[in-house]
Amino acid sequence: MTDSLRFIPMGGLNEVGMNCAAVACGDTTIAIDCGIGFTDEDGAELVHPDFSWLQARRESLRAIVITHGHEDHIGALPYFLKEVRVPVYAPPYAAALIEDRLAEHRLKDVDLRVSPAGSREQIGSISVERFSVHHSIADATGLILDTPVGTVVHTGDFKIESDPCEGQQFDRTRLEEVARRGVRLLLSDSTGADVEGRSRIERDAEAALERWIARSPHRVVVATFSSNAFRLRAALRIAREQGRKVCLLGMSVNKHTETARALGLIPAIDSLLIPPEEVSALRRDEVLILAAGTQGERASGLTRLARDEHSRLHLEAGDTVIFSSRIIPGNELGVLDVINRFERRGLEVITRDEHPEVHASGHGSREEQRTMIQILRPEAFVPVHGTHHHQRRHLELAQEEGIGQTQLVENGSVLEVTRNALRIVDTVPVGRVYIDGMQPLAEEVIAERRAMGSSGLITVLLSLKNGRLRQVPRVLSKGVFGPRDRARVERKIAEHVRDRLKGRPLASPIEAEEAAIEAARRFLVHNHRKRPLIVADVNGET
Repeated sequence: MTDSLRFIPMGGLNEVGMNCAAVACGDTTIAIDCGIGFTDEDGAELVHPDFSWLQARRESLRAIVITHGHEDHIGALPYFLKEVRVPVYAPPYAAALIEDRLAEHRLKDVDLRVSPAGSREQIGSISVERFSVHHSIADATGLILDTPVGTVVHTGDFKIESDPCEGQQFDRTRLEEVARRGVRLLLSDSTGADVEGRSRIERDAEAALERWIARSPHRVVVATFSSNAFRLRAALRIAREQGRKVCLLGMSVNKHTETARALGLIPAIDSLLIPPEEVSALRRDEVLILAAGTQGERASGLTRLARDEHSRLHLEAGDTVIFSSRIIPGNELGVLDVINRFERRGLEVITRDEHPEVHASGHGSREEQRTMIQILRPEAFVPVHGTHHHQRRHLELAQEEGIGQTQLVENGSVLEVTRNALRIVDTVPVGRVYIDGMQPLAEEVIAERRAMGSSGLITVLLSLKNGRLRQVPRVLSKGVFGPRDRARVERKIAEHVRDRLKGRPLASPIEAEEAAIEAARRFLVHNHRKRPLIVADVNGET
């Protein structure tokens, strides 16, 4: 039996999203969560951690254990499972969402095991027990890991509500039992470490929505995170009681409503729903639109409403848009653009910035984080999930509470835990994999996109006959020169390439392309101090 355990975060630290970590003990490795991040870098849509190190341990990798169903915890599973097949344990709501993701990627025969709160699984040398936590999605759980070096508790994303709504649970009693046995290490969600006091509870957000919808004289749009079934349920109830029909706008809000309905979290609503094409037939005060797209996603229904580009739905001055959500760091410009577009058209926009009561975060604030530490009284503490700043602030709480062993970790850190010590002993390679459509982007593609994005593109088209240049090349440029200079400089480049290749025997298309690229590059650097991406293509026989 090994006398040490290693914790290796692969993603989710010093960033928001992409949560994934490994716990390794002897011949057993378990991955905790497997998430994506959202991005607009280099034309990609999604990003996930580089799993190379974890996939190389496939012989010891026994399972992926999912804490809850948010995309930053489950979204990368299809990409991981295309390379390595291992059992996936997930709570019911997350499991339903995972099934959909796997179907989208046409992945079959995945060993997906539904694992509700209170269940216990023996995975190699580690016993994994789930406990319920409050969060902004149904079936959120933390993990109690019984290991050879002692009990490790991973909170998952959590908050502690004083008056939880129906379907929310926090298993304080079980955590107190675990604490009496002794907790060797607490790994705790740090996202809310900058917010003093306690977080707003879900019931308060529901009451605020009810007041704002009641006072709105015309159409109301409620923009919220689709994964928050409690908020969706509240909006649907309020609409029914106030005599409004509901239009679900966006694939994600439709999917999460369907999933919540199938799992009994939302009652029957068929008579309440109308499709977008029927909205205009109702009086404006008879409609509530539940919309996805709270982060200003360009293709979302909410953004199309803001731009008045939706084919079947149009808002008018006097309508109300309620952002029952927060802005995820990095999305500020996109969200503000959507808000400004609504306001310029005369709509009333309600946001958390001016009306904090309309949203309740799914992450506990400082006093809830303190409470978790006080409940478990761990010997050692490591903050996880969030930026370095959030982790450091959370670490200060643990130190205030007298926790003797604390440690900050980063993605790639190898944290060794023994019965007496806690220390970083190594690092492993980590990185980011960008996704466009449903395919990972190769490093070469990323490099090309960055070169085009920063310096533009030059294309040289060559015509060869019997291995020699047949005529003046054709040159096309994008993003390099202004319209007044473009044609003239393209002609100069073409003439320079012709002069360098004229009469030169070219053994293959590859040789011709390389020679043309080098000639064009030298001309641009010498005459214009420019270094765009240059490509060449041969048309003809060599």
